[in-house]
Amino acid sequence: MNGEAHLFRNPGRTKLALVSRGVSLPGGLPEASRWLSQANATETVLDLRLPTGHFCTVPVGQPYTEASPIRLEVHAGESEGVLRMDGETLDVQLLPAPAFYRRRTRSGARMGNIAALHDRLLILHPFLGCGFFAREGEACRYCQYDSMLNEETPPLRDPLELVEVVQAAMAEREIDTVYLYNGYAPGADVGLKRLIPVIALLRRHLGHRQIALETVAPRQLAVIDELYAAGLDIFVCNLEVFDGARFAEVCPGKQRHGGQDAVWSALSHARTIFRPGSVVSHLIVGLEPIEATKQGMEALVAQGIVPLLVPFRPLPGTPLAGHPPVSLEVLEEAFLHLYALLARAPFPMHRLRHMGRVLTPMESRVLDGSQPTLGDLWAASSLARKLGGWVNEVRRHLRAGKRGGSLDRRPWSVLLLSNGAPFAAMGLLFALAGWLQGLPAPDGLDARGWHALIVFGVCLVLWVSQLLPLPITSLLGMAALPMSGVMSPSEVFALFGNPAVFFILGAFMLAAGLMQSGASEHLALLLLARFGKGARGLLLAMLLLPALMATSMPEHAVAAVFLPIVWQIVRSLGLKPGHPYAQALFLSMAWGAIIGGVATLLGGARGPLALALLQEIDGTTFSFLDWTRAALPIVLPLLLAAAWLQGRLAPLARMHIAEAQAYIAQRRLELGAMSWRARIMLVLMGATLAAWIVAGHSVGLASIALISVVAMFVLRLVAWRELESAVNWGVVLMYGGAIALGKALNDTGAASWLAAHLLPTGLSGWQALAMLGLATLLLTEAVSNAAAVAILLPIAFPYGAAAGLDAMHVAMAVGIVSGFAFMLPMGTPPNAMVVGTGCVRSGVMLRYGGVLSLLALLIFTWASMRWVSEGVGL
Repeated sequence: MNGEAHLFRNPGRTKLALVSRGVSLPGGLPEASRWLSQANATETVLDLRLPTGHFCTVPVGQPYTEASPIRLEVHAGESEGVLRMDGETLDVQLLPAPAFYRRRTRSGARMGNIAALHDRLLILHPFLGCGFFAREGEACRYCQYDSMLNEETPPLRDPLELVEVVQAAMAEREIDTVYLYNGYAPGADVGLKRLIPVIALLRRHLGHRQIALETVAPRQLAVIDELYAAGLDIFVCNLEVFDGARFAEVCPGKQRHGGQDAVWSALSHARTIFRPGSVVSHLIVGLEPIEATKQGMEALVAQGIVPLLVPFRPLPGTPLAGHPPVSLEVLEEAFLHLYALLARAPFPMHRLRHMGRVLTPMESRVLDGSQPTLGDLWAASSLARKLGGWVNEVRRHLRAGKRGGSLDRRPWSVLLLSNGAPFAAMGLLFALAGWLQGLPAPDGLDARGWHALIVFGVCLVLWVSQLLPLPITSLLGMAALPMSGVMSPSEVFALFGNPAVFFILGAFMLAAGLMQSGASEHLALLLLARFGKGARGLLLAMLLLPALMATSMPEHAVAAVFLPIVWQIVRSLGLKPGHPYAQALFLSMAWGAIIGGVATLLGGARGPLALALLQEIDGTTFSFLDWTRAALPIVLPLLLAAAWLQGRLAPLARMHIAEAQAYIAQRRLELGAMSWRARIMLVLMGATLAAWIVAGHSVGLASIALISVVAMFVLRLVAWRELESAVNWGVVLMYGGAIALGKALNDTGAASWLAAHLLPTGLSGWQALAMLGLATLLLTEAVSNAAAVAILLPIAFPYGAAAGLDAMHVAMAVGIVSGFAFMLPMGTPPNAMVVGTGCVRSGVMLRYGGVLSLLALLIFTWASMRWVSEGVGL
């Protein structure tokens, strides 16, 4: 080290001297208001740029700066000055205080009182003070931060005013980082929750620019997650000094509110969320022995935290005003040690930059004459900063993009791989499809059939993998068919007019009316109170009542009605997750909704979709009653099988359900009598069911459904806004795409080609139906019921025709069996709902659901023999 006499020869040492000692102004400062700005309540600073480009924010006008060995001389009318020390001089450039300081915000506040702009660093003060100053003896002994504003819970400035200031600053100068000070407020979050909407608002205006926050350590660590999700890039929580006893002496307020342990906890928590190099802690050089400061640096770096060294300055009006400034030799030793540590650290040191009050970690290298590497030059470039900001936003989206969920703390590489895999998979899929388009058609297919098969294959992969929502995959299919020359656009989009589409749409709207009117919950509780006597009776009721309701509304809607009821019954009985009776209750509800939903065309989208494909491909149809006559001989024995499985799943020797019955009674009291709206809705639904049975074949199921929907609105039973959120509008899109794909496969001969190559030949009659049932049962566990119908039925029609089967038998076989998804959560919404409660183990669902699926296949095979021998629906 060379001593102070030669510090002008090294820009790093020059900056250290300027920011720690300040400059004296023996000749005053001409046009002082043009150059000076306030750093805090009483400290005035001057911005300078050294010939090497290093930026310095230099304190002036303080007792310790007037004693500085460095003098600044400035001539009137000039923006250059001369630094003098011991006969040596250095020319510097003075930077004027920003013009926006003099502007006013919407409330009339002076912008210079809210923010300070130093080079590309904009410092914002969102709070009007620090709460430590309102408590005698708790303010940090070196600090002046807004010491005249003594409120224990400092007021928060208007967030829109902060945005006004940021916009004014960005209009005047390029901003790299917006740096917020939090101070202290009472509570476990130390006031940080109030800053979350401020940071979110700033993030929308700042684009790639960084937002940093310096805060007291919160005891509620989850607020750090919220800050990151809102848009925070750099988290700063200050250790101040490493020695514990010295910390308690220097920072009495922080010591009383968690001490250094709270700081370490906050930093360690933040380290699991923020980018490497983005968690920072200040150490003040000069308040403890240099060896203790070095130990603090080493401890921080070992934890993946960037130390930022701040030279101690004896500010007037503070308890430490008489403490001597730190020597330049000690400062240089500390900064060189820091640079050596960070040069070996596995994280970058360039996140904090353009800081005039300190020597940044990247600037520390100049103390020993080291030159920046290419990597350093790239990191400091404008393009690198912008790219880094955009990458950080991608990273934030991957960590916090799941709305309502906790942050994903997996390593960045794992996050990128797991979230990028779907994009890579879709890219490979589309590339493969494009390559196959250029190949000649295989034997037995023309170009149209080959292209239809490729489109179907892409949709099949997307339906099974669910890389895209099912309706979006259908839209892709509809767009790809005309683009591939398989069908004309008018042919494709005309299929949206299929009557089955409007039938299921009308049925879903009626079901939504039942739920919105409260009729469904009233009816469910009434029947449970009537028939749910005893432990066995409650289980049977939880199986049969959802089955009954699923004959008139979709199975997922039935599950949505019963799920909160079952959940409260389980809680009232004090049953823990995994208890056999709790699992039996939830599974019974799911099984009942699934089985009952097969009994009529109203239980889900699969039946109407099978009907629509039958109409478009074969030109024939079946009635509402035809479906029910075919399904009931399967549904009723399957309900008996499910009731038998209940007893195997949950022995009932010592179950007492008085608490469950009390909950049902309490809930009925809370609901009161059924409203007139609910009663009329039930009458309308009953009349609609009767019309479907009696006149559905002649008038049309869709016409009856739509007339009933109109009647529902005429009678003011429901409002349109209630239906908008309750109806699954994506079903319409799913139907249109599935029907178009099915018709394309059939018209081009691709369906027959697939059937001949994929399904075993030589089967006839019920054997072929049983084979279709097995294929459907396996597929419907992996994809939704409607997707299983859309995938299999176009292939099943030519296969059934080759086996001598009626097309209606084939449509009903696939449509009915596709509803029996009992084993896996992804098979059907009721399964997913009950597994989501945490009370049903997946292994139990797989084991008992597998038995029920096997029984369903056996019962269907028996029924298919009757279909072939006696006919069904005829």
